[in-house]
Amino acid sequence: MSQDLRTSVRTALSSNPSVRAKDAAVRSAAYELLEMRGAYEPTVTAFGSLVPEYVDDPGGLSLADNARSKNSREVGFVVELPVFDGYRRANTVYVRAARLDRTMFEYLDASETMALTVVQAHIDVARNRALLATAQDQLARHLEISDKVSNQVSGGRLPLSDQLQSEARVEAVRITIGEISRELQNAEWRFQELVGSLPKSNLAVPPVPAIPQSLDVLVRTSIANNFRVKGAQAHVDARKFERGVSESEYLPQVSLNAGSSYGADLDGASGEETRAFIGFNLTWQLYSGGRNERRRALVERQNEALYDRMAIARQVQQMAETAWTSFHSNQRISGLASKQVSLNRDLVAQYLVEFELATRSLLDVLIAETELFHARVQQVNSNAAVVMSAYRMLGAQSQLARYFGIDSTGEVLALQVGATQSQKPFNVIDKALPVVNR
Repeated sequence: MSQDLRTSVRTALSSNPSVRAKDAAVRSAAYELLEMRGAYEPTVTAFGSLVPEYVDDPGGLSLADNARSKNSREVGFVVELPVFDGYRRANTVYVRAARLDRTMFEYLDASETMALTVVQAHIDVARNRALLATAQDQLARHLEISDKVSNQVSGGRLPLSDQLQSEARVEAVRITIGEISRELQNAEWRFQELVGSLPKSNLAVPPVPAIPQSLDVLVRTSIANNFRVKGAQAHVDARKFERGVSESEYLPQVSLNAGSSYGADLDGASGEETRAFIGFNLTWQLYSGGRNERRRALVERQNEALYDRMAIARQVQQMAETAWTSFHSNQRISGLASKQVSLNRDLVAQYLVEFELATRSLLDVLIAETELFHARVQQVNSNAAVVMSAYRMLGAQSQLARYFGIDSTGEVLALQVGATQSQKPFNVIDKALPVVNR
């Protein structure tokens, strides 16, 4: 039974368009990080010009060249290599790596959410099928009772009102079967939407996975491992490095420049001319208004990301606590429902004996049958709720993929820039290669 669920989850994660879209977003972010390698390579620019010129410069040109129109021509190239840019490139690398982290965790969280949704759909189909079987069994029991009552009414042992009561109960159960069938069909269509195919006929409620030893352990592991929390932390990292990118504009910018050109009739002078140069360029913005406000805005953006992370951590905690409470509550209800089913079975059997002996009314038998049916429905629903709550605990801890044996390479490849800030930018950039090649 658990293998069926594992197959459903794996199929959904490999083919569902929403998950595939998240995977494409991860690859896009990885390529944007790999693109930063080019920022550390020289820029080569070719240029050329053909311009009619008229130059009137008696002090600089000969009488033959002065105040005469000429076609100035020039071709060449310039090479520029940044030497120091105020750590702009390094911080940009870390920003993009943090964004890749965040996108990766969003993809992983979407995978966990999809897995949990498939589990819910799987359990809903199995639960409604069990309810339908229970209702059909109940219908068969009521039809059997109705036949007995009809025979006794024909023989004059029971009044016609008893036959009408039994037939009314039969129709009530048929209405219930219609409602359950409708819910089952909706559940099967929901399953098809997620997995891509209708559920098989042998689908059943999966077994209960292992749960943490205590609520404290569940909350701690959920906050520590949840992909939404990790994604929020990556956003905090990105905001921090964005401040470094902004601050780089106020530091010196040094670049190594070299170039060469060939031209003719340049600047009004006849003849050919070859130029070549190599040297350093320095620019430094010494003053620009609004710097303090810009710094404060960046600080507040980082604070916003920090508070968002705190809010998400609280949501994850609430999710874990709700799943824990639901599990234990439904576990108790399931035990009570099982006991009630057993007692009601005995009660129905005893009432039927007494009905045959004419010491118990038909209404008592029908009420007992209805109570038994409600107890069986409660048992099916509570058993399914117990299983679903256990899987929600796994979802809160972002461990569903691991539980189903699905490759979690993405989690390993997540850069977690906060821990790699001391590394050289190229070491961070190269970590994006396995992401696009996986």
